[in-house]
Amino acid sequence: MKRFLSLVLIPLALAGVACGPSAKLSPPAGFAHVDGEYDDRITSPRGVVIGARVERNKPVANLEFWAEAIDLRLRAQGYVPEPTTDLKSKSGLPGKGLRYTFFDGQRTNRYWVDVFATDQRVILVEAAGDQTDFDAQKDQVESTMLAVRVN
Repeated sequence: MKRFLSLVLIPLALAGVACGPSAKLSPPAGFAHVDGEYDDRITSPRGVVIGARVERNKPVANLEFWAEAIDLRLRAQGYVPEPTTDLKSKSGLPGKGLRYTFFDGQRTNRYWVDVFATDQRVILVEAAGDQTDFDAQKDQVESTMLAVRVN
């Protein structure tokens, strides 16, 4: 089984990486890179996690479409929205900041999604964590999300 994974899945994963751009994050003080299902993912010791990924813009749509599609899906899953904001990445790309809270049965958490769209790509930067821990690192989280790079 391990041989199958190394012979088939690893080359497929590498082929996917080589086929398109990926998102990169620069961890602020107190954060470290970790593995995950994102192009890049960082975490604090208290579990505030920021992940970034690039997806194809399929179907081809504008920023407003993607922001609304994500918002509707999250609301349907019980996320409680806060006001959406217009924002701009540090590289100048316009985006939307979607902000939510949700209760996981034990505590209230924050979940943020910054959405950026070009004609070919949708860049998603997500952050989540316990509300108290998240709020203590809110400025670092926000700055890191806006500094996402696409390579």
